[in-house]
Amino acid sequence: MIRAAVVWSVVGAVLVGATTRATLAQNPKPAPAEQKFCPVMTQDEIDPKESKWVMYNGVKIYLCCDTCVNKFNRDPAAYLDPEFIPALAGMKLPDRGIEQRFCPVYTDKKVSQKDPFTIYKGVKVYFYNTTAKTRFEKDPERYANPKILPQLKDAK
Repeated sequence: MIRAAVVWSVVGAVLVGATTRATLAQNPKPAPAEQKFCPVMTQDEIDPKESKWVMYNGVKIYLCCDTCVNKFNRDPAAYLDPEFIPALAGMKLPDRGIEQRFCPVYTDKKVSQKDPFTIYKGVKVYFYNTTAKTRFEKDPERYANPKILPQLKDAK
């Protein structure tokens, strides 16, 4: 009786294991979507065969040019975004350090807390480069969009 129970337990375990393997083979975990755009200049398409790249925690991140490689290396946390780098989905990512994500002048370019900034209405506003900062300072009302500059919601 005990021997029969052991045999049936083993048979059951084998069948469950075979069923699990068959299910996994039929429904493999989908591969993450491929990266299509630079995470710094977010409208610039990348070509994995031609683009520059850096590694971050085992993930190959493609960038469109040397400028973007330098910006990424200077402050990776600012550009680690699963929206642009699907392989990062589900990973614990470091805090960006700032709420603002995009430049108010060049709205497709991401910003970092290490980029140029100015004080506007008592809050820091970051820019992709000094040209963008100069343009903003000449006509801030033109570029002060709270959708791009969330820090303005609490501004004076």
